Amino acid sequence: MDPASARLTLPARVESVRKFHEFVRDGAHTVGVESSELEKLDLVLEEILVNIARYAYEGRNGDVEVAYALDGASLSIEITDWGRSFNPLEAALPDLSVGLADRPIGGLGILLVKQIVGALGYRRKDNRNIVSFRFPSAIPLSAE
Repeated sequence: MDPASARLTLPARVESVRKFHEFVRDGAHTVGVESSELEKLDLVLEEILVNIARYAYEGRNGDVEVAYALDGASLSIEITDWGRSFNPLEAALPDLSVGLADRPIGGLGILLVKQIVGALGYRRKDNRNIVSFRFPSAIPLSAE
């Protein structure tokens, strides 16, 4: 992340999602994200953060960090956890040709996130999962 960034670390719990929404919305307002787009940003954050809260630490306590950097008219956002290794980009996408009743549960969230943010990045570094994206998604993320 760029030096002009902000970071917030909280327990990886569903109850922390609201504070992360408020934190990232501050950055979104700074770069002029349209009010009508803020709900999409909230949805992306909620999907990623709730999955971390439920699965990353396998029942143990842990933290999650959300960081953003101002990048022109958008935000570069990174969400980091120290839980088990999980690359959401490798998760199988749901088969939408199969009826809802016949599909296994799960998989729709990552599909929704990808549709909203366009480019979604992942890397595992120093025992951390780092998911990154840009919002709004005008410019693709660079690979590290």
